[in-house]
Amino acid sequence: MTKEKKQECLVCKATSDEMPIINFEFKGQSYHICSAHIPILIHKAQDLRSILPDIMDSVE
Repeated sequence: MTKEKKQECLVCKATSDEMPIINFEFKGQSYHICSAHIPILIHKAQDLRSILPDIMDSVE
């Protein structure tokens, strides 16, 4: 039996055991973000530049 890797928030590394985790895709890659960091993804995407380097290409 293989052990499945836990999905974790790309910002704080919280798992679904700790917080609700949402899956999303960006430029063909799958990512996960916790409910506490969804507002950053929506309203301050530029703050995620170090994690998602191409994010600024998509934000105006």
